[in-house]
Amino acid sequence: MNQLIFNIERTFKASEKELSALGKVMKEEHLQRNEIFLKSGKICTKLAFISQGSMRLFYDSPDKEVCNDFFFENSMVGSLASFLSQTPSLVNIAAIENCKYYVLNRDDVMELVSKYDSLKKMADIIVQEQLLRAEKREAALLSVNPEERFKNLMEEHPKIFKRIPLRYVASYLGITPETLSRYRTKFLV
Repeated sequence: MNQLIFNIERTFKASEKELSALGKVMKEEHLQRNEIFLKSGKICTKLAFISQGSMRLFYDSPDKEVCNDFFFENSMVGSLASFLSQTPSLVNIAAIENCKYYVLNRDDVMELVSKYDSLKKMADIIVQEQLLRAEKREAALLSVNPEERFKNLMEEHPKIFKRIPLRYVASYLGITPETLSRYRTKFLV
């Protein structure tokens, strides 16, 4: 948790009082590989900051799972739509690797952001980043061909290919595992 608190202190100029309040309500939890953090249909009542490991966000469709995002160390994870509206989540979130993370329950988050300006600023920036990320992802899926999406992913997030099973990467890119294999051969040789 020290690294997380350090990053918050450095980025948002939080006071000792704010950091102490945050530290008191954060709880360390763990997931083993493939365990579920959030199941679709359930209300998201907690957000987490990943300290170690990775998770994936995916949708269930009738014939397959569709991977929509990946989360690594120093990422916030949860369904913001469900968390903020307190409606059932449309997404699932599961551990890809064994994970250690720090949980903030909804009631604690709401109290912290109402009391502390720097923590409210942090929450606002997290929401803003998630919206920008979602819009960028949607635009890529609708306007960029699969080969370009692959090349962009290679350039922007090369660690994905080292840490994430290729079937999830293919799903994320909206291509088959065979097409992903062809792209890898073409561009990584």
